[in-house]
Amino acid sequence: MKRILTYLAAASMVLCALSCTPKEKPATSTMKGVFYATLSGADQTLELLPGKSKTLDLRALAQEVSDTYLTMSFKVDAEAVQSFNSARALDCELLPSGAYEFVNNSVMLPRYNKQSSTAKLKITASGLEDNKLYVLPVSIDKVTGTDNWALASEPLAYVTVMQVNTGPEGGDGSPEYPYVLATPEDMTKMRDRLSPGEKVYFRMTADIDLSGINWEPLNYASPYDLGIDFDGAGHTISNLYSDFASYPSFFGVLNGSCRDVTFTNAKITVLDARAGILAGYCGTGDIRGEAERVHIQGELDHTASTKYGAGGFFGYLANGRVFACSADVVIKSKLNNVGGIFGYCGRKAIVEDCWTTGTIVGGQRVGGIGGGTDGKDLDEAEGIQILDCYSTATVRGSFALGGIGGFFNMANTNAGTPLENAPGNHIERCIAWNGEITANWNQNDETGKIISGDVSHYSDGAIIGYTAVKNYLSACYRSPQMVYNQSIFFDYTDVFSLYDQPDASPAAPLMIPNVEGAEHNYPYHGKTAPEGSSLSDVALMLGWNESVWDLSGSTPVIRPDATLSPIEDVSTGGGIGDYDENKIH
Repeated sequence: MKRILTYLAAASMVLCALSCTPKEKPATSTMKGVFYATLSGADQTLELLPGKSKTLDLRALAQEVSDTYLTMSFKVDAEAVQSFNSARALDCELLPSGAYEFVNNSVMLPRYNKQSSTAKLKITASGLEDNKLYVLPVSIDKVTGTDNWALASEPLAYVTVMQVNTGPEGGDGSPEYPYVLATPEDMTKMRDRLSPGEKVYFRMTADIDLSGINWEPLNYASPYDLGIDFDGAGHTISNLYSDFASYPSFFGVLNGSCRDVTFTNAKITVLDARAGILAGYCGTGDIRGEAERVHIQGELDHTASTKYGAGGFFGYLANGRVFACSADVVIKSKLNNVGGIFGYCGRKAIVEDCWTTGTIVGGQRVGGIGGGTDGKDLDEAEGIQILDCYSTATVRGSFALGGIGGFFNMANTNAGTPLENAPGNHIERCIAWNGEITANWNQNDETGKIISGDVSHYSDGAIIGYTAVKNYLSACYRSPQMVYNQSIFFDYTDVFSLYDQPDASPAAPLMIPNVEGAEHNYPYHGKTAPEGSSLSDVALMLGWNESVWDLSGSTPVIRPDATLSPIEDVSTGGGIGDYDENKIH
């Protein structure tokens, strides 16, 4: 007890002394910070072909957690080259100043953390001698937020660099020497080889079975700047499966290009995201995506409650192109905008020389090729183009269903009516050979209970379910045997029937007969194909490109050697917009 009283007395004396002493401005930190630099990939020599670049992550680390917020920058310490060589018995030269660049040279170290945010150091094989080893020592230059800091005893990060003229056996990610993909293990390492702000090249050299792997998409995190060029070289990826939380699919967000690959038995399960088997998004903002000679067979189960957009290839297609591709898919969604190639579409998108089959089930806006367009700000130069495509898919949903496309008006219902809008969508030389288009299908119950019997809520078309009459609609045909049910319960064939329509454009809007009480009735049916003709007969009549299509059989197929167009370079740094998702009531 006496000891406790002694402690209390001492404490009171200290408090009295503190209260009687003039207060000084507190130090910016109550502890001394000791820091050092670290570089990604510094454990092995960076080999680069002449003129090629690689961007490395650069961070500052603390030996103890910091009790204050700090910012730091980096510098090259040329004087450290000699000690580096001595310690390792090497004879490296300092990497020339023209061969490196601090793309981002400022990092933030939060309070109570030991690791900073990431800076970027770009290394380029420029002005180097072949097969000569160079070194770049990087140290912390400045610390802002405290004066009470020092460098660690080993404060530098080193990267060694060599210019080579022959790519490594497994590739280096360059166009000349793409990374080689021959095993499932090679595939799972792809994401680690991607580099922010750059395009990395991959090429398959064998068929690959992904059984037993829950696939993590390659590019799913903002700012979606992991550029990729994926060449399947005619090989097959079987048993792709993903139920990843963000954009479950192969790519996540396709920022770059994918070509010459076949997916078989793919299965994607989606809880709440826009999704497709190939990617959730294809292009967006400044990011562009391309898919060419890609063939997908599989299933997508879209159970999302808020995120519209489910497709055989993409949940959302914007600033992208799909060419010479096919989808044999079963797509099920409880929401709107569902399609065989894409679910939802924005501006500057092209789907050309593609076909789909299977079963596509959704809410409103369901189509054999595409579900619906965003389109709220489009003009005549920016709408989607669907050219020289066909579908044999079964299409089921509640409203705005079409053999080729579901909803191709403006998405924002306040932007005007289908009679006023000219969103610049082109649907040309397409063939709807669908076995079934069924409205009022309850996608929440596969037995197909009806949703509504109100004729005012119908607009379903052989080609497009709900169209702006000023779209470019030309030379599209439908099967004479199409099973076109306006409802699985109500028989409205005497009210809503298939009929031929002339071509349309902003200068010559589509003429649609008035149906009393059906204020949302804006279908595009195209024309009936000649009786007895096959799909290939109609394609030949339309002049489809036979360097892309094999039209020798009754059903057109994409040629394995279909002529590809040059792939546009990819601009990174774009973001995914927050698009309105309007329903028609």
